[in-house]
Amino acid sequence: MAVYRNDQVDFSFSSEAALGGYFAPLEADKEAVSALNFTGALDLAVEAGSRSIYVDGDAISAISVGEYLIIGADTSIHAGDSDINLNTEIRKVAKVVVDSDDANSGTITLTAPLGYSHLINSAVNQVDVNSGEVQGLGISEDAEGDVTMDHTRFTPGVWESIEVPDPAMEIEGRYFLGTTSKRNFYAAYKGQQSFSGTLSNFELLNGYPLKYPIGKVATKGTDSGAGGGVVQTTAIKPGDYYFLISADSGYDDGNYIQVGASDSGLEEVRKIIQIDSDTEDTDKDRIWVDYPFLIAHAAGAGGGTCNEVTSPYTHVITETVDLSGITWLVKNTDSSETAANAWLRRYFGGKIGQATITAEEGGTLRMSWESAPFLDMNHNQYISGSTEVNKYDASIKASTVEYPTTEPYYFSQGSVTMFGVEFARITNFTININNNLEPRYFIRDDGSERTPSNIYEGRREYSMTATVVLPDSLASTSTTATMFKQLLAEGSNTGFDIDIVFTRTASTDTLTINIPGDTQETDDVSGSGGNNQGAFIRSANTSVSTDNPASAEVDILFRNMKITIVDSEPVYP
Repeated sequence: MAVYRNDQVDFSFSSEAALGGYFAPLEADKEAVSALNFTGALDLAVEAGSRSIYVDGDAISAISVGEYLIIGADTSIHAGDSDINLNTEIRKVAKVVVDSDDANSGTITLTAPLGYSHLINSAVNQVDVNSGEVQGLGISEDAEGDVTMDHTRFTPGVWESIEVPDPAMEIEGRYFLGTTSKRNFYAAYKGQQSFSGTLSNFELLNGYPLKYPIGKVATKGTDSGAGGGVVQTTAIKPGDYYFLISADSGYDDGNYIQVGASDSGLEEVRKIIQIDSDTEDTDKDRIWVDYPFLIAHAAGAGGGTCNEVTSPYTHVITETVDLSGITWLVKNTDSSETAANAWLRRYFGGKIGQATITAEEGGTLRMSWESAPFLDMNHNQYISGSTEVNKYDASIKASTVEYPTTEPYYFSQGSVTMFGVEFARITNFTININNNLEPRYFIRDDGSERTPSNIYEGRREYSMTATVVLPDSLASTSTTATMFKQLLAEGSNTGFDIDIVFTRTASTDTLTINIPGDTQETDDVSGSGGNNQGAFIRSANTSVSTDNPASAEVDILFRNMKITIVDSEPVYP
């Protein structure tokens, strides 16, 4: 008999434009939708992250809690049916409130926030997700040219184990006096649910996972000389993956487009998957891309500048106050590899609270997501007799995971520079990031009152530890820079700079960590005064032991950092 095996597990992730709004688009084929009792449309536009929609259509009372809606198909912005569902998503109904004066209108609360923004009059249809007609696999075109999308397709690197964020239930027995239960509890009551996971010690093959404990990533490519248009009429919002551009601007399907002026900190690169004429203005084209935008881009020159680009691509990861939301998808396949038996779990509304970046001699650059709290989860397994409508989701489909083909970053190919001195004899280092996240539980009436309402960032804390073999002996002078002198000088009130660079063999690919880290590609130099200092050595213990040559265990505090990756990956999630 088939069993579930760990070596059959797929793990993938994607970003969220708004916390909890997971990306789950459908096949771009109008015939893929099989409407049931309710057909209608949005009576108000909604933004990514919204958990309720106001709709108008058939009798809204036909919709029951636990049923599914497909939201977002909008014929007014399409030239034809081929892309009718590209920006649609499925959500489960948590609550329905019918207008007192109109039985065909009302507010529907969803079990998870929306991943995309939707225009007024976008279609809202009840759908049978068990019919097999709703698709969401891969990024390809079938024989009829219908585009399919799968956004939760990225893998963080080479990993071996995951502590999945399955719910931890607070269930407490209550002891009533005067009952026949005596010393046993009389009844058990449910408390809050919490979701927290860990992905430990995975090997980095690119910079995909690095932004989540820090902030955002801006990507610029090498200008190919094609394109040159600007975003037209309407700004791009996080969660959009289509926008208007001047017609005949020289863009082609399959090429990559950079939106946002270079060195602005707002650049994003996406693959063009489709171009069609706008139905309302023939002087404009609508460009569809392979992954939703995560940064807002203004219309017009500057913010909406668009060029076609090619490799190499430069990705700059900088701090933000609010961390990027993340979705995890875990797929367990049985040993017979029967697709119908796959056990799928999607965790949404996540943030990376604690993380480490580490490397040691003889090894590779590795990372750990040490703490990742989530808002909620859904899965494709029935709960027998359960009324918990938000714990089963028939709309989850298996992802086609993209596995990188690049080499890892080897420790032997790195360099570490501190206070202007390159240390060739560092045997290991670990950078620790702690965002002090706190899930909060507020009063709300949306069918999921026991899950977290939001996850808030606390004070950000950085530190670094390293083992540094002492340099060859030399005469001490006033200009000699050493660890111990830096410790005693206490950074001279300015601190010092740390630069860590990894370069892949036979490649121009680099991964650079700058401490301190200014925005984009500016000076990254420590200075005096508030918001300007660099790193400080808290201890540099040079113990007398049996290890030779002698080494120091260094503990460093620093205020901020920036990571820059140059590689051939155009789209960073």
